[in-house]
Amino acid sequence: MMRWIRRALLLIVVVIAAGLAFVGWSIFQSAKASPDEPIQVVAATWMRDHNLGAVVAKLEDFYYAYISKPEVGGKPTVSAQIGNGDGSADIATPTSTPTSAPTPTLTAAPTTAPQPTATAAASATPAFTLGPIPQPSASPVPTDGSVAHLTPPEALISPVSQPEPLEGVWQPVGNKVAGSPAVYVTRVRTDTVHTAYYATAMWIDTSLTTAMFIPGSEEPKGGPNPFNGALPQEYWPLVMANTNGAFRLDDTRGGYYYDGVMVKPLEKGRASAVFTRDGHLTIGRWSGPAELTPEVLAVRQNLDLIVANGQSKVNSPGYSTTWGATTDKENLAWRAGMGQRADGSLVYVIGQALSAQTLADTLVASGVRRAMVLDMNQYWSAGFFFTHNRAGSAICHRLDPDIGGPCDRFLRPYKRDSFQFLAASPVGRRVG
Repeated sequence: MMRWIRRALLLIVVVIAAGLAFVGWSIFQSAKASPDEPIQVVAATWMRDHNLGAVVAKLEDFYYAYISKPEVGGKPTVSAQIGNGDGSADIATPTSTPTSAPTPTLTAAPTTAPQPTATAAASATPAFTLGPIPQPSASPVPTDGSVAHLTPPEALISPVSQPEPLEGVWQPVGNKVAGSPAVYVTRVRTDTVHTAYYATAMWIDTSLTTAMFIPGSEEPKGGPNPFNGALPQEYWPLVMANTNGAFRLDDTRGGYYYDGVMVKPLEKGRASAVFTRDGHLTIGRWSGPAELTPEVLAVRQNLDLIVANGQSKVNSPGYSTTWGATTDKENLAWRAGMGQRADGSLVYVIGQALSAQTLADTLVASGVRRAMVLDMNQYWSAGFFFTHNRAGSAICHRLDPDIGGPCDRFLRPYKRDSFQFLAASPVGRRVG
C-alpha cells in the first residue's frame, strides 16, 4: 500500500515539475519576444493570455496594498520645472530618412467643432484622406506666421501648504507650431499625505495638432493592424506627443471599432475615444450607432467616464464601474487618463501614486468636462512629448522620469495601442 502511495506522490511531483518547466519555458519564450519588458510584466501578460487574469488581479492588488505602498510625507525628488532641453532625452532616429517632412494643409475647422480663441483669421485643421493614414499637403502659413490657437488652463493649486517652485504652473514644451506652443506640461501633488509624488498633466492644443490612433501589434486584439504598432516614419518630424492607449480589450467592458471593422461591439454609455478621419479626437460617452458616421475612423472604449460634466464619477452611486480590475480605486498605483475641456483641448494625466479619485480630481482641476481611464500599472502607463532638432529628428522626453521602457516606444513597432498627436502646421523653433 505504501509503495502505491509513494508512486502516486512521485507521479504528482513529476507532473507538477513538468508543468512548472513548461510554464517557465513558455514565459522565457515570451520574454525573448519582448526584450524591453520587465520579467514581471511578461509574466503577468502571459498569465492573462492563459486565462489567469483574475489571479493576476489579486496578486497585483496585494502588491500595491502591502508591498509597493508609496511613502508618507517627504518632498519630490523631481523638479516641477519641466525640462525642454536635450539632456536626458532619447533621439528617435528613423531607419530610413523620409525624402521630405509632410506639411499639413490649413483649412477651416468644421462648424460643429469647438471654436478656438482667435489670434489670426486662419484655423489649423489639416485635410486628411478617408484612409487610416493622414495625408497632409503643403499650404502657406498666414503672413503673420501664426494661426488660431487655444488658451492653456489656469494653474493647478497644490494641496500642500508650501508648493515647490513652478508646481501647478503650465509650462510650454516642445517646438512651436505655426508660431505658438502646442503642448504645455505641469506637475502637481494630489494630496497632503503622499507629498513626495507628483501627478504630471499634459495639455494639448487641438487647434494646432491633430490626433491619430495607432493600433498595437497585439492589442486591441483581433482588429486591423496597418502599422504594426508604429507611427509611420514620415510623421516623426510632426510628432508633438504620444501616450498609452486603453486596457486590454478583454478588460475594457466596452467595444472597439477601427476603419470599418467592428472588432468588438460598441456599448452604449461607455467612455469612448472617438477619432475622426480628419484628425479630431473626442472623449465622451457613446450614445449609440447613430454616432458611427463615415467620418469616424476609430472608437476605443474603456469603462465608464471617470469625469462627466466636469465632476468626478469615482464615488458616484450611478456609476458601478470598477476603475481597473487590479486596484479598483483606493490603492495608489501608476494610472493614466485623458480628458477634454469645453474648448476641445485635451489633458492627459499620469502619476505613479494615484488613486482613481486623485486621477479624476487632477483632470477636473485641469478643467476637463469629460474624461476616461486609459491604461494603468507601471510600464503600461506612459506619456511623452517631443522636441525636434534642426535635422528634423524627434527627441523624446518622458513626462515622468520614472516611466519605464524605451522613451520612443510609441514611434516603433509596439504591442499596445497609442494615441499620437501631430503638428497641424509647420513645426518651428523649440520653445524657450
